[in-house]
Amino acid sequence: LYGLMVANLPSVNSLASIYFFLQRPLMYARLAQLRDELGGFDAFPLIPQTYYPNHYTMIVTPEFPLVVKVGHAHAGYGKMKINGVTEFQDFRSLCSLHNDYVTAEPFIEWDYDIRIQKIGQNYRAFKRISSNWKGNVGNASINEDMEMTEQFKTWIDECSTFFGGLDICALDAVHSKKDGKYYILELNDTGI
Repeated sequence: LYGLMVANLPSVNSLASIYFFLQRPLMYARLAQLRDELGGFDAFPLIPQTYYPNHYTMIVTPEFPLVVKVGHAHAGYGKMKINGVTEFQDFRSLCSLHNDYVTAEPFIEWDYDIRIQKIGQNYRAFKRISSNWKGNVGNASINEDMEMTEQFKTWIDECSTFFGGLDICALDAVHSKKDGKYYILELNDTGI
């Protein structure tokens, strides 16, 4: 990526945006900024997230159950569901073997997850039902197109302005069984 930047080569999404997408805390920070710009959680329901720069700082935990993610891993890798203090302490001891950051967010009991895509001026929303809590891992996934609501369009249009503009992006969220609300988990770039 650095070589492409030094060579000043063009790309579909900007090379700077690709750099920012490599690290989860940078992307989350931008999503949190958008949440605040749009008027808070009701307007842009971004899941709360705790950032730990290393295992030493993993002392205070959010409420359990929670999902922890190590470093910049994606596609279900480096991710665990933690149900209590003992599991969190075991996970923390594993994190001490490397110098990666960790993010933690509440586990939402969900019935389906959604992906809202924008490629150029083309939009698509679909939901996925999975037998695995990770959603994108395991068998028995069912993908089903959904209506592109004004709310979904606003969310993805706002996200597509990040880092000078994104020609390709997708917003992932889960639909809570408990309260029927969406919780936005992350924004993806050309990796979709």
